[in-house]
Amino acid sequence: MNTRPLLKLADLNFSNRLKKVCPHLFVEVSSTPLKNPVLLHTNLDLLNRLELDPRELEKSSFTRFLNGDLGFEGLIFSSTYYSGHQFGYYVPRLGDGRAIMLGEVENRAGEHFELQLKGAGLTPFSRMGDGKAVVRSSIREYLASAHLKALNIPTTEALAIIHGSDDVYREEVEKAAIVLRVSESFLRFGHFQYYASTNQDAELKKLVDFTIENYFKDFADHSNRYVLFFQSVVKKTAKLFAAWQSVGFAHGVLNTDNMSILGLTIDYGPFGFIDEFDLDHVCNHSDHEGRYSFGNQPPIGMWNLEQLGIALKGLITEEDLKRTLDTYPQLFHVEYRRLIKDKLGLYKSLAPDEDFLKKTLNMLVSTKLDYTQFFRELSHYQTSKTLSFTATPELTEFLILYEERLSLEETSSIDRKNNMLAINPKFILRNYLAQIAIENYDNNPQILGQIFEVLSHPFLEWTEFDDWSRPAPIKYKNLSVSCSS
Repeated sequence: MNTRPLLKLADLNFSNRLKKVCPHLFVEVSSTPLKNPVLLHTNLDLLNRLELDPRELEKSSFTRFLNGDLGFEGLIFSSTYYSGHQFGYYVPRLGDGRAIMLGEVENRAGEHFELQLKGAGLTPFSRMGDGKAVVRSSIREYLASAHLKALNIPTTEALAIIHGSDDVYREEVEKAAIVLRVSESFLRFGHFQYYASTNQDAELKKLVDFTIENYFKDFADHSNRYVLFFQSVVKKTAKLFAAWQSVGFAHGVLNTDNMSILGLTIDYGPFGFIDEFDLDHVCNHSDHEGRYSFGNQPPIGMWNLEQLGIALKGLITEEDLKRTLDTYPQLFHVEYRRLIKDKLGLYKSLAPDEDFLKKTLNMLVSTKLDYTQFFRELSHYQTSKTLSFTATPELTEFLILYEERLSLEETSSIDRKNNMLAINPKFILRNYLAQIAIENYDNNPQILGQIFEVLSHPFLEWTEFDDWSRPAPIKYKNLSVSCSS
């Protein structure tokens, strides 16, 4: 057993493997610390995985570190070039407009974590922006990244959040915040597109080789590694999008520069969880055409992969690219069907299941039942009398079919209930929960901590917070979310 003591901040050994291989992808930057920084919350689970001593939280140096105003040996303070398709239109030069990479650390298990400040000031890629982030969007990202991890959905994470007294100008004057984001890698489709669009073929090959050697190690020495790499990215993306659809998560801005090469949820902007099962739901009020609607996410995943494939055409033949891309719809469908069947407590594979799943989703559309509440209540299902929903003809017909289908299962009702309760959350990050945390961050910050704990353990009952499991009260109806952050 390794008994090495927990680390202090000053003990962290920062490096950056990617910068050594692709130095021209990075540009050095300086942070702009917030005035009067205050630590709002820390993700203790992530702190533990980083092997940092919790006593570090009591020191002013921790807040100063989050604020980017305390130098440690090895910190790189860099931002990266990338490009990408934004709402379908290619933009050749984007880059980290408000993100500053601090470096990479490794724990005793050999896990690598990239550390990145979001909202720490101007970079060469800020364009007309100020490089800052507001409390509103920072709290939303902080909560969402922990919540999706708890829902077993691949995601970047956030270690801590601070706020300052700085005024930030968006649609209105808001206060500034910084989130310390953490990920195995922040590599995006856009990094590969950048090298391809600028004809830096040798650098692109270095980037792909680095990615395979560090994140797709199983076939690093394979003669066909580039095809296997792309196949793996397609599979990871299909599974990610299926997971989003199964829990009712809409990302909001699925530009190619917001796509992780590791199949992680990245760049939490105007995201949202559906209340009713509505494929036309648009969570970003700036998305006037509905390009990134909830129902359009799966084909957008395919479209974005096609753009990545174009960037890789110098390494992979057109035939192999097409053959690999053509697997995406089936990969998505198989995974999505599996997840929905698990949510319904159906574990056998039967021929009529496809039709039953379609009828289930059509019932949810017509009845306008709350999506999350429906599956949570169904987890407790014994007879129709155990559901609190109004017994509409559509719901009654569904329950008859459901009982018939359950009769063909071999799993006991107790095991089925336990399995379903472990995958159907009682709580999701509804917009109004984030808004409650935002409204109280300064005068009642413990509410943020309570919401964080509930969303980090969304399958528990938390009876004292029952109200948070329900749809938005009248006060918070019709909350609008935009890209401004």
